[in-house]
Amino acid sequence: MISTNEFKAGMRRLVSGVSLVTTLSAEEKHGTIVTSVTSVSADPPTLLICLNRGNSCHDAVMSSRVFCVNLLARRSEEISRRFASPQNREQRFQVGNWTTLVTGAPVLQDAMASFDCRVSHSIEAHSHTIFLGHIEDIRLAETLPPLLYGSGMYGDFTPAPM
Repeated sequence: MISTNEFKAGMRRLVSGVSLVTTLSAEEKHGTIVTSVTSVSADPPTLLICLNRGNSCHDAVMSSRVFCVNLLARRSEEISRRFASPQNREQRFQVGNWTTLVTGAPVLQDAMASFDCRVSHSIEAHSHTIFLGHIEDIRLAETLPPLLYGSGMYGDFTPAPM
């Protein structure tokens, strides 16, 4: 049987785009960095996110039933680090330009794309909850190099010369 540490070490080698999941619960903003975002369906437009039940954002998404997935650009590494750290949670939204769309969940204006979602299903899976979100609205910004994360480091995608 593999250990939790072995599993985590292996998964850190998976390079992923970095997303900031935000929500609004009882007039309080919450946000967390995730790499577990997946397209589920284009009809109806649906995304999947996984949140650890111990994460400060989990209960807020569970109660509000809304979230926004903000796809981060390479230039948003500082915001990613801020939302990934458990320190200074009350100051997280003081960096960046914020707006809202249909659900009221915070939308980062500098994100490459923001998917404003309403929870359609939630499934408990061990330490996490899988949330399926029906996309209520989308905000597309300019195309920028994406912020990537793998092996404990941030980076970006640079196309190979042709």
